[in-house]
Amino acid sequence: MAIIYAVVARGTTVLSEFSAVSGNTGVVARRILEKLPGDGDSRLCFSQDRFIFHILVADDLIFLCMANDTFGRRIPFSYLEDIHMRFMKNYGRVAQYAPAYAMNDEFSRVLHQQMEFFSSNPSADTLNRVREEVNEVVACGEQSAMEVEVLRKMKMVLS
Repeated sequence: MAIIYAVVARGTTVLSEFSAVSGNTGVVARRILEKLPGDGDSRLCFSQDRFIFHILVADDLIFLCMANDTFGRRIPFSYLEDIHMRFMKNYGRVAQYAPAYAMNDEFSRVLHQQMEFFSSNPSADTLNRVREEVNEVVACGEQSAMEVEVLRKMKMVLS
């Protein structure tokens, strides 16, 4: 799995988290949470060994995931945007006042499911999916042009 850890927090208060690995990932993530600036929406990355921590700060909340350093940045940030949207849809109003781990029972499952989807499903990479669709349309267009040309030649031969 390319994305292996995720957390949703309000400042240093963890509201929900999921880890696909054992180890000190949560400890490192909490240290990062402590050092983040508290103002405005932003996107940040920090590297640690063979991993990159991707951070999306939005709506006074922090959405953080850890991925293998070979996984790139586009898909982890797509994951975080998806998590942000799902979290706000479910807990937007209460997130600002909720105690630590208040959403963990329900939302850790969402973190896990979306983590698996974005780590392994090719359609999670919107840019590559659109490229493939464009290539299919171009190939289909080329095929149609060839068919028209073949039909035109056949018509000439039969005339």
